[in-house]
Amino acid sequence: MAVLLALVAWLCAGGIILPAAAQTLHKVLASPLVEEGSEPDGCTPAISGFGGPSAWQVRVERLLLDGKALVEITREADPNRFPLCIADLPVAKNAEVELSFVAREGRVARAAGIVVRFSDPQDFYAVEADALVDRVRFVRILNGERREIAGRIAPLKSGLAHTLRIRAVDENFAVSLDGKVLFEAHDSGIAVPGRFGVWSRADSLTAFGDLFITIFD
Repeated sequence: MAVLLALVAWLCAGGIILPAAAQTLHKVLASPLVEEGSEPDGCTPAISGFGGPSAWQVRVERLLLDGKALVEITREADPNRFPLCIADLPVAKNAEVELSFVAREGRVARAAGIVVRFSDPQDFYAVEADALVDRVRFVRILNGERREIAGRIAPLKSGLAHTLRIRAVDENFAVSLDGKVLFEAHDSGIAVPGRFGVWSRADSLTAFGDLFITIFD
């Protein structure tokens, strides 16, 4: 311990800035204190792709923490419509984000996803889990063009709670489902800090829990 303290003092005295310890933030998207049917107070609705504006409401979901969840209610069936709800803060490049969800219904999709490095609805990364096709995808939306970077078949079940996680550090990304790493990917298309949020697709009726964001910047 004495050696470690001496090293820290030496580094500080030499003008070298040590990185701050990683901090985990709990972004409440659906507060248990508000009534069912309330609008989200932890994120701002947006839309990527085609279709009309997204609309989100707080609903009861007893399979998730605190018994409340955020649900996209318009459910337009266009497969290229991606409703988003984006938190104003934090803004960061390198982070690990965790989201619990329950995919309930949907004929086109039963999707839930995490948005990272969001600049605007035309530029961001997302990881999407779709219980209708048992697949998890990592995609990049750049200048409005959607490209799948990596993906894998995964054991997803409608009506059950799952936990999705993405770790983004510079050009390296790791995606996990229910505590197990599914795949890793590399991409340099979006290298700037951005915001975080949740992603749905088409007519998905999915209950979204809160975001847990660990910042590494």
